[in-house]
Amino acid sequence: MAMTPWVTWPALTKFGTLGIMGALLVLAGQREDLLNNNMFDQEDWASRNATIVCDQRSLTARTEDGTCNILTNPAEGSAHVNFGRNVNPNVAQAETLNDTLLVPNPREVSNLLMSRGDDFKPATTLNFIATAWIQFMVHDWFDHGPRTDANPIEFPLPQGDALGSGTMSVQRTRPDPRVSGTETTVTYENINTHWWDGSQLYGSDKATNDAVRSFMDGKLEVDADGRLPTEFLSGKPVTGFNENWWVGLSMLHHLFTLEHNAIADMLKANNPGQSDQWLFDKARLINSALMAKIHTVEWTPAILANPVLERAMYANWWGLGGDRDTRDRFQGDLDTLNNNLAQLGGLFSLVGIDTGLGSNPSSSIEHALAGLVGSRTPNNYGVPYTLTEEFVSVYRMHPLLRDNVDIYDIGSNIVDTSIPIQHTRDSNAEALLGDAGADRLWYSFGITHPGALTLNNYPDFMRNLSLPFVGDIDMAAIDILRDRERGVPRYNEFRRQIGLKPITRFEDLTSDPTLLANLKTLYNNDIEMIDTLVGQLAEETRPEGFGFGETSFQIFILNASRRLMTDRFFTTDYTDAVYTAAGIDWVEDNTMVDVIRRHFPSLASSLAGMDNAFKPWGLNMPADYQSWSADAKQDHLWVNGALRTSYAPGNVPAIEPIDIGGLINAVLWTKVRDVTDVTPPGYSKPIHPRGALAKVQFVPSAGHPFTGLFQGADHGLLRLSVTGDPSDRGFAPGLALKLFVDGQRSENISALYTLSGQGSNHNIFANEMSNYVQPEVNETLGTTALFSLVSTKPTLLVMSDMAKVNQDGSTVGSVKAPTQIYFVPNASVRNAISTAPHDFRDDLTALPAGTRVYDVYGTSQTIRTSLFPWVTERYARERRDSAVKIGELVTTSAFTLSQFGDTGIFFKHQRYEDR
Repeated sequence: MAMTPWVTWPALTKFGTLGIMGALLVLAGQREDLLNNNMFDQEDWASRNATIVCDQRSLTARTEDGTCNILTNPAEGSAHVNFGRNVNPNVAQAETLNDTLLVPNPREVSNLLMSRGDDFKPATTLNFIATAWIQFMVHDWFDHGPRTDANPIEFPLPQGDALGSGTMSVQRTRPDPRVSGTETTVTYENINTHWWDGSQLYGSDKATNDAVRSFMDGKLEVDADGRLPTEFLSGKPVTGFNENWWVGLSMLHHLFTLEHNAIADMLKANNPGQSDQWLFDKARLINSALMAKIHTVEWTPAILANPVLERAMYANWWGLGGDRDTRDRFQGDLDTLNNNLAQLGGLFSLVGIDTGLGSNPSSSIEHALAGLVGSRTPNNYGVPYTLTEEFVSVYRMHPLLRDNVDIYDIGSNIVDTSIPIQHTRDSNAEALLGDAGADRLWYSFGITHPGALTLNNYPDFMRNLSLPFVGDIDMAAIDILRDRERGVPRYNEFRRQIGLKPITRFEDLTSDPTLLANLKTLYNNDIEMIDTLVGQLAEETRPEGFGFGETSFQIFILNASRRLMTDRFFTTDYTDAVYTAAGIDWVEDNTMVDVIRRHFPSLASSLAGMDNAFKPWGLNMPADYQSWSADAKQDHLWVNGALRTSYAPGNVPAIEPIDIGGLINAVLWTKVRDVTDVTPPGYSKPIHPRGALAKVQFVPSAGHPFTGLFQGADHGLLRLSVTGDPSDRGFAPGLALKLFVDGQRSENISALYTLSGQGSNHNIFANEMSNYVQPEVNETLGTTALFSLVSTKPTLLVMSDMAKVNQDGSTVGSVKAPTQIYFVPNASVRNAISTAPHDFRDDLTALPAGTRVYDVYGTSQTIRTSLFPWVTERYARERRDSAVKIGELVTTSAFTLSQFGDTGIFFKHQRYEDR
């Protein structure tokens, strides 16, 4: 790992809660410095304001072009206002053809440092929704508008280039048409509003806004199927911003259009008689704020998965009190902070950080603790609010894109179709959305990873694009050129300008020898020539969990907060009076998970337990899992556990021999005490490591005497397995049954034929199995001796707990439990299976849902044994003869072979002492 001269505040986290609080104050101090030193205005506000009139509506509604947010400076943040700067304009000089604009050749930078080739590097802490989301947000924030045809930038293609020989031509950024100046001092306008106002949906001018509205009940226009109308020629949707269109953007535009309309319905129901304009304005306010909140407290902590960052983003929205309804979430931390300020000062000194504590910390502390959103005065720190060219620069995140959109059936982990992303663009996006189904696409994006933000991970299809009427273009080369053209300083100077230490050698960036050699060769051993984008992506040392490095993060610290603290509708007017009380509730109480689930209810099971829709969807076990309904728990384990991890054909693991050493070292107390439904950390299966899992229900027989779950259970999981490789110790089948209970822990039972199995007979349904098996003198595994450490009767698993609770979670008054039960294979399945050696799992996966696999019998006779084996056998026959049929086990799904079924699901052993 390369050592770098930065990344200081994360070191504080090693000191626990106090350290995290200290790191937050360090970040607040950094933000304060940036707010005071790194905001430079590029606009003539007097001329901008001259023709703007703020009417009565604009006092409580966002305007189409973003004017009248700040009533004393109505043009502030509006469309066509110039980008500001986070570096001194004296340094932000555009590079020209006469000096370094083409040094080094941007196509060579792309080929050598950007190209992914076949080596896709995934960002495993994120899902692909996060990629589509940031582009969705960027389209709200900024766009330099159409390029200019004048004086294009041309550069040669390197020898042997994939695009052949000749040159590549790139149109220049259009300068602000109102400003005349030299080539090195141009400014650029943002044709979008600078505010976080949902302009990607609503547009940044009245004509676009009118085009997307239905003008009925405050809603946006959709067709009868809830789809966006499309343009006649392009086939792209009619929406606020539809450039660079692909299926990921289409999914989000459709989703939040539907969300706007759901909000409008809520508002109309709560406010009968209000006009279409009133409903539209309020729905836009609420929808825009919800998107801003999702980005702040969900997307950002997903891509910067660090405890300090999570707290910081919560603080931006809610303050360190936590969330709206549970302000005590961080109260303990606040108490710690308030009681330990003296210790904090010493802690900072220990790690060499000067926070200014004791001098003038009030502003930093106030911002860190009180939050930015709410009834506060907007604060632009004396510089009118705009986004900046440097902000645009750090959001060049094209490596997040995958090469293909892999489409899965909901619940599956096997790719059904894989489509190159370039084939999902423009009108193809809408065709794919219709053909594949939006719910399948959301699921597919939820379980796949984006690319990591590193060098040599830029998708090659974007580097070798051929566009009609344009020719061959390379987006990576253009990204490099745009920074140079627009006066974003090169990497080392960029760091100096934003308060970070410059690097002193290439090795400060990376330890990768190949990458180091390429960097040194390309930049002629001159670290001052490293492009800002290259340096950002090269940064190897990053705070824990960070998807990008501290150079990008420094700009983020400033602008992420500034977007909230300067906006009247996130500060002074973030109130019930402006949003309505129900509107504020909608913003505060909904998450991205809620939004997806509301409009795609078929994904409810896939989202069970998910608290952040941008993290990989999978099996998450939330704290309130035990309080769920039996149905919800079964679906969660099945969809997000078994189906999500099912083995692809041809990749089913072989049945390995029994792990005798693992069996001896197994933590048996875990097996008999833990009440979880998933394996606890460090748990392994030394025996029965491979099996097949199916959903089942226990259908009771009428009139039997046993209580609780023996009277019926609609939701359960059945696992059938063998102790180990049959060629090693013979075929020894086993059964584990889990029955789910509303609001209570599950109840479990296991059964065997005998401890030693059934020899060479490979029919798993050849013999009935029971919760009690006779001790065997020559039992080779020694399981009787091992389990005797935790049970006085290691061959007996009692079922009294199953008899004490009903499926609905109610407690049984007069408990009647069987002493022994027998799982008797149904004749139709028993007689259909060969006894010859084969993989028993093939038999199980061939069984359809609805198969009656076992008839279940139970007895209440006391289990007795004798010193004489023939007497013990007689007792066993008498118990079996007295047993009555108590029900049937019927599959409600096919059997599946999965990693979860093998290693993830946990069955508690109900030992003898559990009665």
